[in-house]
Amino acid sequence: MIWLLIAVIATLVALGLILPVMRRETADAASGLSVFSGQREELRRDVDLGLVEPGEARAAELDIRRREQAALERSGEVAAKPSPRLRLAIIIASMITVMGAVLIYMQIGSPQLTGRAAPAPMADIPDEMQAVLDEVDALAADLMANPDDPRGWAVLGQAYLTLGRFDEAAIAFENAINGAPDSAYLFASLGQAYLFAEGGEMSPRAREAFSRALDIDPQDVRARFFLAEALYQDGARDDAIQAWQTMLDEAPEDAGYRSMLETRIREAQDAAAADAN
Repeated sequence: MIWLLIAVIATLVALGLILPVMRRETADAASGLSVFSGQREELRRDVDLGLVEPGEARAAELDIRRREQAALERSGEVAAKPSPRLRLAIIIASMITVMGAVLIYMQIGSPQLTGRAAPAPMADIPDEMQAVLDEVDALAADLMANPDDPRGWAVLGQAYLTLGRFDEAAIAFENAINGAPDSAYLFASLGQAYLFAEGGEMSPRAREAFSRALDIDPQDVRARFFLAEALYQDGARDDAIQAWQTMLDEAPEDAGYRSMLETRIREAQDAAAADAN
């Protein structure tokens, strides 16, 4: 149920960011502009976590600043319908926020928990959510017509992760990797899609993806964390705890993922103590 919960949380967080941008009428200028500062803060946090590559972060920050300037210029006016380029920017921004939701899960849950039941389709989808789904499907159609776009596939993969469409997310990340085979970020994202698709169980293909990410970038946070989780699921609990402890020892004092590691280590130690009694 935890994995279902995280999928729902991630979707709601993403919708909270996407829908205000997609509406035709702009909100109050002061409150609307505060969204951009929040997006920049989320972006800096994800860079600290290693969830967004520096190049991607710079591009996303430039886009946030461009949209902020546009909002200042058209304050009080009716907003135009998002263009395909803006569509990508919207989904990128939602991706950044969704990774924050994943961090929240890591702080309150246990990645080794399994839950294979897939979320049931909603009987009545709100119009605004249907608009988001239509945008994602439109992006997928664009990429099918123009497949040589690893950045676009990566954005689509993150959108599918947000919606809980994990198998489709994996396909999107695989297509992205075909165009950018040296990206630790993409391999870690692919591993995460495989992991979610298996209900939290570390399958061989998820292990392989995380291992490839680590080969490219030995400091990739997600790859190191989840490969330690693989050790834990294999029964090598002491080795897993040591791997997490090493990450914690090496993490900067202001790293946002320190609390995630501290929580996971404490949970693993508590479980070991309970088994010993």
